[in-house]
Amino acid sequence: MPKQKGDSARDRVNLYLSLVPWVLKHGSVSIDDAAERFGVPRDKIIKAMVTIACDGGANEARFDFETELFSIDWEALQFDWDLFEADGKYEAHGELVLTVAETLTVPTPFSAQQRAMFLAGLELLKVIPHYRRLPELASLIVKLRGDGSSEVTNVFSVALSDDPLANQIEDAIDADRRVRFAYTNNKGERSVREVDPYRQDVDRGSRYLKGYCYERTEIRTFNLDSIDDFEILDVAIEPREFDALALVGPLFVERDDDLQVTVTLDSEALPLIAAYRRPGDRPVTRGDLTTITLPFTFAETAVRMVSVLAGVATVTEPSDVQKHIVDHASVALAAYRA
Repeated sequence: MPKQKGDSARDRVNLYLSLVPWVLKHGSVSIDDAAERFGVPRDKIIKAMVTIACDGGANEARFDFETELFSIDWEALQFDWDLFEADGKYEAHGELVLTVAETLTVPTPFSAQQRAMFLAGLELLKVIPHYRRLPELASLIVKLRGDGSSEVTNVFSVALSDDPLANQIEDAIDADRRVRFAYTNNKGERSVREVDPYRQDVDRGSRYLKGYCYERTEIRTFNLDSIDDFEILDVAIEPREFDALALVGPLFVERDDDLQVTVTLDSEALPLIAAYRRPGDRPVTRGDLTTITLPFTFAETAVRMVSVLAGVATVTEPSDVQKHIVDHASVALAAYRA
């Protein structure tokens, strides 16, 4: 049995974030299996199930108040309400069965343009295979369109593309299977990785896989454009403890050892480096030029960025990155002359 977690607010949030999709995926699970899976006592599993099912107090659920975020099969759970009312203890003797609650039972009071914006957001979600396969997504789109679907403008329509690799990764996630692939990092180094896949994300038009990398022995983010020779292994994803919030946080987190590179470029060219910027950066604009400091894991990544912005962007510091750029340009010029 895994080491028991603490009872801090963060621990409880991690449990809720992990427990809900796990129960939804398996349909019906025993309380003991859930306790074993997440390394917590039975009563914590039961309390978590009761808590996440209600907007208000746990005691409201049995009165069929329409405040439930998820629908629990209370008959299957066999929750002991008498013991709860007498001693405040959480005890149950059945199975955990959890489904997404049906909340949109009345027409949505949105204007046609508001509905169009919501629909555009849902179309963006459909780019991610995980969400595209959820049956609730299609029904929600139908409800948002409502009877006045002809009023919904198509101004916010989103072009979709089908990525076979993204679908393969989602198949592996659904089947709880490890994957193996060749990966080329930002330094141009190619290696074979075995990864337990957890989720996929889309950021600035690029797709990314988050999973536990056995080479780095930690959760890593992989750009699908840098993945080759992908295969699904007949090996189950290994259960392990990790911070569930790490999977829903930013794709890229600035680290203390990141290389800080100062770049000066034409102010109108800022959108060209949007993929390299991080929240909270502070560009300084003087006249037509803007200076900004960007974090990079490798000097080679900064060199590649500047190489496609020749005549537009200039690295002002640090000096070792400037030298990398000069060397890169010299090699390219020699190859061109040859």
